[in-house]
Amino acid sequence: MITAPTQEAAEAVHARLRRIQRLPLEGIPLAGVLALLRPPKLGYVMELADEMVALGALCDPDEEDVGAWYVRTGGLDRRLRLLARLADAIARLHARAIVYQDLSPSNVLISAAVDQEEIRLIDVDNLGLSSAVGATPIHTPGYGAPEIVSGNSGGTTLADAHALGVLIFEALTASHPFRGDRVQDADPSYQQDFADRFRLPWIDHPTDRTNECTTGIAPRQELLSGQLWDLSSRCFVDAVADPRTRPPAARWAAALHSAAGQTVQCPACGWTYRAAAASCLLCRRPRDRVWVLRHGLTCTVGIEPAESDEIGDGIPGSRLSEVPLPEFTVLRPTSHTLLTARHVSPAPEWPDALVAQVWFDGRDATLLNLSRGSLWLDQQDGRPWREIRQGSQATAPVGEVGRAWTLHFGPDHVIHRWVRLMTLGVTR
Repeated sequence: MITAPTQEAAEAVHARLRRIQRLPLEGIPLAGVLALLRPPKLGYVMELADEMVALGALCDPDEEDVGAWYVRTGGLDRRLRLLARLADAIARLHARAIVYQDLSPSNVLISAAVDQEEIRLIDVDNLGLSSAVGATPIHTPGYGAPEIVSGNSGGTTLADAHALGVLIFEALTASHPFRGDRVQDADPSYQQDFADRFRLPWIDHPTDRTNECTTGIAPRQELLSGQLWDLSSRCFVDAVADPRTRPPAARWAAALHSAAGQTVQCPACGWTYRAAAASCLLCRRPRDRVWVLRHGLTCTVGIEPAESDEIGDGIPGSRLSEVPLPEFTVLRPTSHTLLTARHVSPAPEWPDALVAQVWFDGRDATLLNLSRGSLWLDQQDGRPWREIRQGSQATAPVGEVGRAWTLHFGPDHVIHRWVRLMTLGVTR
């Protein structure tokens, strides 16, 4: 029998919704509260999310040919970009001391069209301030953090980060991180009592193989970048015992954006895969040569007391040296490659702000400065760096073998980041 809520309960719900309406949610892709229903009705009017489907469409294969389903739903490249947007949204909430509390595949909507990459968080009545969330937060089975399931914690940003990690792993691999073969073959009560309560290890636990998973897309390490694999290990192994070691949403976002820039498409089957791989994961066609922009940092590496001139970052006698970073961005021959503030700074205020655009015709690369300042091009031929002013562009040769040129995001006497043209060779 369903009973109507008491007036006291209804007023409490409406008071909560009014508090949510006052939260600082600008710039976050939420289906927000437009209006509250008049008593005695209880609820709110939500923004319409048209032509969108639940994120679960990327997690649970709906056909026997899992590879074909993965390609049809956008492949690895689209998943990385959508998940990066999701992680960005959660990180922005956390930066404002707001927790989502019930992150699950049904509470995240994505564009239905595979050529679009929009996301929207729904059920915003779950939102709360991390300092004011009660001891019994809402969670969906399979996505609640260990400390939530055990009842040892209320909703926190770390609990959100666990649910985010599960969604990322599940959408990328089509496998839940704690539901291995033995769970899938058992009755639902076994899943709830063991997998969802962390009595079974991560399906890719490095030493405990009792919960292995042979379904989904494999091998999973070929889908996840090194950074994403490390974050998964920390989230599903280390943080099960100690939530303080759990990677935050912002760290997931950075790794997802980085991985999204490192994919290539197989011309034979349409599968997208990591450019560092030697061949396509689906059809095993050897990868062609790929042009990439290798990221690096020019920084101070030592001090020469005998030198009196001030160089570097204002440090007397400092000497600058180039340090390659373990990241690269694929230079796509059929489209423009965008470099954003993420490539320029480790913690930019506006990460998606455009800095430069690069495209090439197979022989020459064109670099357009979209930043608010100057960029510098070093063609590494002994000549001084060429300044590219705001809104201007420059051309650098690529050639058949490739010429190493570097685009610097700062002048030669200050610490700054850069990208350098390189190639990933063919293994066949």
